[in-house]
Amino acid sequence: MAAGSAIQIPTRLPLLLTHESVLLPGSTMRTSVDSPRNMQLVRSRLLKGTSLRSTIIGVIPNTSDPTSDCDDLPNLHRIGTAALAVQVVGSNWPKPHYTLLVTGLCRFQILQLLKEKPYPIAEVQQLDRLEQFTNGHKSEEELGELSEQFYKYAVQLVEMLDMSVPAVAKLRRLLDNLPREALPDILTSIIRTTNQEKLQILDAVRLEERFKMTIPLLVRQIEGLKLLQKTRKSKQDDDKRVVAIRPNRRISHGSITEDEEEEEDHDDVVMLEKKIRTSSMSEQALKVCLKEIKRLKKMPQSMPEYALTRNYLELMVELPWNKSTKDRLEIRAARIVLDNDHYAMEKLKKRVLEYLAVRQLKNNLKGPILCFVGPPGVGKTSVGRSIAKTLGREFHRIALGGVCDQSDIRGHRRTYVGSMPGRIINGLKTVGVNNPVFLLDEVDKLAKSLQGDPAAALLEVLDPEQNHSFTDHYLNVAFDLSQVLFIATANTTATIPPALLDRMEVIQVPGYTQEEKIEIAHRHLIPKQLELHGLTPQQIQIPQVTTLGIITRYTREAGVRALDRKLGAICRAVAVKVAEGQHKEAKPDRAELGEGE
Repeated sequence: MAAGSAIQIPTRLPLLLTHESVLLPGSTMRTSVDSPRNMQLVRSRLLKGTSLRSTIIGVIPNTSDPTSDCDDLPNLHRIGTAALAVQVVGSNWPKPHYTLLVTGLCRFQILQLLKEKPYPIAEVQQLDRLEQFTNGHKSEEELGELSEQFYKYAVQLVEMLDMSVPAVAKLRRLLDNLPREALPDILTSIIRTTNQEKLQILDAVRLEERFKMTIPLLVRQIEGLKLLQKTRKSKQDDDKRVVAIRPNRRISHGSITEDEEEEEDHDDVVMLEKKIRTSSMSEQALKVCLKEIKRLKKMPQSMPEYALTRNYLELMVELPWNKSTKDRLEIRAARIVLDNDHYAMEKLKKRVLEYLAVRQLKNNLKGPILCFVGPPGVGKTSVGRSIAKTLGREFHRIALGGVCDQSDIRGHRRTYVGSMPGRIINGLKTVGVNNPVFLLDEVDKLAKSLQGDPAAALLEVLDPEQNHSFTDHYLNVAFDLSQVLFIATANTTATIPPALLDRMEVIQVPGYTQEEKIEIAHRHLIPKQLELHGLTPQQIQIPQVTTLGIITRYTREAGVRALDRKLGAICRAVAVKVAEGQHKEAKPDRAELGEGE
């Protein structure tokens, strides 16, 4: 080998103690520095030094407790690596530290520890020859048969890797260009080895010993790669075989296997496609569903998007695109039902009967958007249920109090994790028809937030000129809401946005008079409380005079909720007496109407 002049490292080196990994000559390592002595070394020598010699440090593997610096010479590993600090990067998060990029030059041995604080400095002896190689490397006779064996295994290992990767191609060129004696250290730092194995290679000062220790590591890595390649090939063959026997898998297997499960899932997809084609969905929705079913067939079941797409298609099939209930249009029967369920409320009943009369004359009448405004307890919500009963339609209630996300109305886009349709589409799926009665309860208590304004999202829902093509973000296709009878309830119109209020027909529901409350109590509330408490009319009788006293002295309100609670308190008091064996007819006294109840 034609060599230039030998390079000598300084005889005194500052020591950097590392516990993360072992640096070998010829390799590059990135290490974190956060201990006080190592930090002081970086500040004093690497950051302030200007000469090349000041950037050469000694890297010593710390085999003791990594949380503390070694104070005495016996605790230091005797063999280390002289390294050149190529890069220093500082950071204060999560705590002050430096990150060093160092390149190993040669081995050294510690002769004497000269200084311990603020960072250790030792007198060292260079063990490896560090020369500038200019023209090739040693001849085969000088390196011997051991070196050739090592080189053969190294080439075999590199050629088993993907040569299209630039780093692998560069490593292959280095095998031919670098001197053979430098290869054991470099390859040991590249292949999968433990810190203990690297420490053994570092301690192997003699070149022959280093080759002998590195060859088994190369052989182990080669065998591991062969096993990995064999496993991958076997898996590919199995996949091909599964594809080849898929039509006959049920004949060849007597029990349920993963292949049969895949076949069953394939049958489910075929059945889903059949349901889509036979459904009565719109042309636009059918086109979207057929496109999604094609994607589903090509998609592996393990993909997260598979379940999302399938759930979407199942929802599209379940929606009532063209399924509706037939209205009962007998006005006399409707009037009887409304009168039996609710006393007074003449304005409300009149509007419902008007709708029925027009429906008799025009079948394709769009559903009205009504808004019942009145104080609590006057029966706004219950009258919506009675209207559905009168028309013979399905009823669905959507509570809007406190809703502050527009996605509750319009749904989430399917790109989001956990996306789902809005309450309107979900309600249609629940009732199973496209002309139910939707009660939007407490529409005056909607709230705004960073997620949008749900009141603005309701504008399209409650606009008769737009809701025939309502587009939910989850469906992403238009759905006809024009046959839905929307009824909104509110306590006041002051908090309803003007644009939303303009789209609804407001019907004021005033509070009840005393005479109306008495009639409501004896027609509806008292029979309901007797049934709830298991009492009979023979066990308790509440005359109208008593009811009037309760209304005037104990329940001053627009509705009848407090009156209902007071009647319940009377029934509970009588139930106690009945349970104690007093079966006489009981009349309530003032104590039973106390404010505590």
